[in-house]
Amino acid sequence: MEVLFGLPVDGLRIAYMHALREYTGLHYLQMLQRLIGFQPAEETVLSVASRLQLMPVRQHLEAMDADITDDSPDLLIDRYMILLMLLMFGGVSFPNTSKNLVILRFLHHLERLDDLPGYSWGAAILGYPYR
Repeated sequence: MEVLFGLPVDGLRIAYMHALREYTGLHYLQMLQRLIGFQPAEETVLSVASRLQLMPVRQHLEAMDADITDDSPDLLIDRYMILLMLLMFGGVSFPNTSKNLVILRFLHHLERLDDLPGYSWGAAILGYPYR
């Protein structure tokens, strides 16, 4: 993972926080709203409790794209980056068989974007299919 994709296999472990184990779909939607100011209009876009359909995320990202300029505030750019990371998680890093869902369990890791390089993403991606 480190050689092929540049993802570190050493670093902080990526763990599913114990407090998040009891989160419902509504909790994740509230976390999404708090982090990026986005909450899908319909709760039907949730699949199980911790997965969200990718289409609303893509649509919101496309709507935000026009607002990103050289003068955009840092908050808007951070929100855009979190949405891009969610798409990357759902489509590339932590895929599922439907290829249409993004896992929301990693949202708490995206709260502090500056810490992302310190995590062992390569090890998490390697271990994910064997969970």
